[in-house]
Amino acid sequence: MRKLFILAVAAAATMFACGQNEGVQTEHGFRFVNHTNKEGNKPQPGETVLVQTYTYIGDSLMASTQKNFGGPREFTLFTPDRAPKRIPAIYDALLLMSEGDSGTVYEVIDTFLQKFIPPALKDNKEVRYEVVLVDIITAEEKAKALAEAQARIAGIETQVKATAADYKAGKLESQLTKQESGLKVMILDKGSGAPIQQGENIKVDYYGVLTDGTMFDNSFERGQPLPFPAGVGQMIAGFDQGVMFLNHGGKAYFFIPPQIGYGDRAQGSIPPNSELIFYVEVL
Repeated sequence: MRKLFILAVAAAATMFACGQNEGVQTEHGFRFVNHTNKEGNKPQPGETVLVQTYTYIGDSLMASTQKNFGGPREFTLFTPDRAPKRIPAIYDALLLMSEGDSGTVYEVIDTFLQKFIPPALKDNKEVRYEVVLVDIITAEEKAKALAEAQARIAGIETQVKATAADYKAGKLESQLTKQESGLKVMILDKGSGAPIQQGENIKVDYYGVLTDGTMFDNSFERGQPLPFPAGVGQMIAGFDQGVMFLNHGGKAYFFIPPQIGYGDRAQGSIPPNSELIFYVEVL
């Protein structure tokens, strides 16, 4: 069972320097220190794990799953026959950890990594990855979650297509909140959580279709909500405006005309000058 409730405590408690422990050398030559050494099963190649990571160069935090994705991420450990040419340091670390373990793995900055290092940090010799193995997801758990997700996606697809048809037929007019920008919002559930604040990092699941019901993108199939700062221009204007109507836990439809969507530009399978319909759930 997943132990998300321990994540914040575990991550905060175990992110410390390991000068007193030189650690071990991993299979592919990285230096690894396990700070907790919990007993239990270790993940195997081909299994899926839930991981929290923080990437540092010196004292500078370069990236983290918390910062970039709002929390831990699933990561499938590749099998030897599918191994990339350059093995990630975090992969080696995970194979030496048990569920709930926290560790640090170091990667020497070689000529390849030097190309990605900011000039102010060029003198550093290592990249440091702080890793928390939150959960090992068994094949049975993965299969069950996939079946549940597929059933939910099928239900959402049916619901969104029906709503798009009703919208095109003019049956939703009384349920729409209209803005001067052209945005129309149909709130299904405003949400019982805190209101969305401008600039706040939020996560949403969404299902986007054209007005004829053709799906062009959705987060449900990927199994990963979309993280972004609300209302600051990272999203198309209509989406940014729409989320500001909701609280955490809210659900709504956004009907976005081209001028606050993608305009006269084609975007993937979205033709120019398309009105977009998004079903959105704010987490």
